[in-house]
Amino acid sequence: MNYLNQSESAQRRHERDRQLTELYCEVFDKLKAKRVKNLRQVALSIALETGTPRYHVGFDRAYAIVPKLLSGKQAINFKSNVNREMWLDLTEKVKCLMTEGKMSAAQAITIVLEQCRASRFYLTPTHAWFIIKRQLSMMNCRRPYGRAA
Repeated sequence: MNYLNQSESAQRRHERDRQLTELYCEVFDKLKAKRVKNLRQVALSIALETGTPRYHVGFDRAYAIVPKLLSGKQAINFKSNVNREMWLDLTEKVKCLMTEGKMSAAQAITIVLEQCRASRFYLTPTHAWFIIKRQLSMMNCRRPYGRAA
């Protein structure tokens, strides 16, 4: 395994975790002022559906998966439906760029990963809550914990 790619993936995950936590805290504070019931659950749902600035996968991983999905010849088993949704969304954007922009798969993947906005955070509520709790504890934040999902 290439350590540079492992580092890139770790950086992207760290960026995703930070963005998710910041968005959750922002939504939480706005909803708290409005006295919303099931505050944590609602804030988490809104944060997950709001989206992220970009996809949080490395180029090597995307270049291994997207061409397989584009060809449609190989069935790929994903760990979760959320993971499948992310890859299908990313593949659709790559496919559009390839047909409209007349570019290779590698060029289209690079553009999508660096410049395109993901439609949402591709995480399950349970995993997202785990990330948020971990991030808040690392920041020594006094935000209330509890069961969100």
